[in-house]
Amino acid sequence: MDTQARVTVIMSTNRRSPYLAEALESVRAQTVDAWEIVLLDNGSPVPDEIRAVAAGVPRCRVVREQGHVVSIPLNHGLALARSEYVTFLDDDDVWEPRRLEVLLDRLDADPGLGGVYSSVDFIDGQGRRKGPLFVAADESPRDLLSGRYPFPNIVSFVFRRTDLIRVGGFNPAFRYAEDTDLTFRMLQYARIEGVPEVLTLYRRHDDNVTAVRATALHDASRRMIRMQSWGAENHADPTIAADIRANRRALDARDAHDSVEHGLSSLRRGDVTGATRLLARAARLDPGVAVREASRRIARKARRGD
Repeated sequence: MDTQARVTVIMSTNRRSPYLAEALESVRAQTVDAWEIVLLDNGSPVPDEIRAVAAGVPRCRVVREQGHVVSIPLNHGLALARSEYVTFLDDDDVWEPRRLEVLLDRLDADPGLGGVYSSVDFIDGQGRRKGPLFVAADESPRDLLSGRYPFPNIVSFVFRRTDLIRVGGFNPAFRYAEDTDLTFRMLQYARIEGVPEVLTLYRRHDDNVTAVRATALHDASRRMIRMQSWGAENHADPTIAADIRANRRALDARDAHDSVEHGLSSLRRGDVTGATRLLARAARLDPGVAVREASRRIARKARRGD
């Protein structure tokens, strides 16, 4: 691999992604050319197709994995990186051409920064903009840790490689929420900052992880936050543990909101059992949010005369 690369782009794929070539092309189109790509084929059924797509991209190395939870190939990519900085690109997302230039300039200007992230917009399967996923503003680390402001997605970051190694990389105990877990640890043991410019485009379609039902993602996040709370008991800063407890409460409120939404949708479809389960979940997690959200939706339906 090119030893002059300043940033290693780590990708993991386990499928035939119709967007892989577009994702790789968005790296080639960067205004900064000092990159390398480590593409982990995580047990895909089409290894020859992946190698064929990657063959047209300079400084792109394909490494075959056996098929693991995504943390393992991502950590392997981190181990193979030889550049000062690392970043992650999903096999269906794309970058704006100035992404690396903007984020690397910020990291170069402040050697104490462990990572920099940007705003992110949604795109659909055809690449059309569908509004913001995450807006980087003037949020502080405590705003992020406590859940007062949503976490930036891992694909919005460029990290200093030594800082990622220092916090331990991705935790293979998690099937979901492994990216949020890593961001939690970076916030506790490194310094990260955001830039407001939209530099990453996150594709939402039927086959990505966002299609997993909301309750499964919330449950995974709750398990992850419990582990964070356990670790924070020994942190030198006592405010960290309080912030993580606040994040758990914020997660419960979001989960209650989503459970009401999906519960009422189930009820409209005639699934009384599913609706009862989801509404009971909402009431257990945050009774106040459950009552307010259910009342608001029922009142809105009554106004429409449905």
